[in-house]
Amino acid sequence: MKRGEKPVWREWLESLLIIAVLAIVIRSFIVAPFKIPSSSMVPTLEVGDYLFVLRYPYGLTIPWTHVQLFSTPARRGDVAVFVYPEDESKDYIKRIVGLPGDKIIYRNNRLFINGREIEQHKLGKRAYFLGDGSVDVSDVYEEDLDGVRHRILRKDYSIRDGEWTVPEGHYFVLGDNRNNSRDSRFWGFVPQNYLVGRAALIWWSWDHVKGSVRWERLGSVVH
Repeated sequence: MKRGEKPVWREWLESLLIIAVLAIVIRSFIVAPFKIPSSSMVPTLEVGDYLFVLRYPYGLTIPWTHVQLFSTPARRGDVAVFVYPEDESKDYIKRIVGLPGDKIIYRNNRLFINGREIEQHKLGKRAYFLGDGSVDVSDVYEEDLDGVRHRILRKDYSIRDGEWTVPEGHYFVLGDNRNNSRDSRFWGFVPQNYLVGRAALIWWSWDHVKGSVRWERLGSVVH
């Protein structure tokens, strides 16, 4: 080794450190993976979907804190990942329905925002697998949240009715599988600084019941 040259082990170590720092920065501030563990977002997201979640749309959160820099309000209809308010060790994913100041009414599986009933059109029925591998059947509807059209599952009865006024700096979230989702109807609101990121793309999908890849879902944009 010539004088002044770095040892090979040092070059490798420096390269690994740079890669590690880049990985931490990308995962903390740009994009992170997320796995769907339950059926609460069917039909939009299936159990076994793997997502890329964009970390920056709602602001930059300092890792291991709830300090959010450059906070940006969420939009109605976003599919958002957030810190679960009842257990901060977990991340949840739901659809943002209520914005700060909104009055939300949920009655007989019908959604009202600020006195206006949200448009839903029935499309048919859908059978799907629950997280434990059992099967359920629900009606499929198309819902329109301020121009964000997406499909939901619901039955003729609701699992939780009520009225809520969303506080400033908070959001009201629902699962797209309205009869199989524990969401803001049960535990309340999501603070702005608990928002982790917005679901963007399905990069992998594994059907744990059939033991096969759902090839048709790969590359699907989440909306």
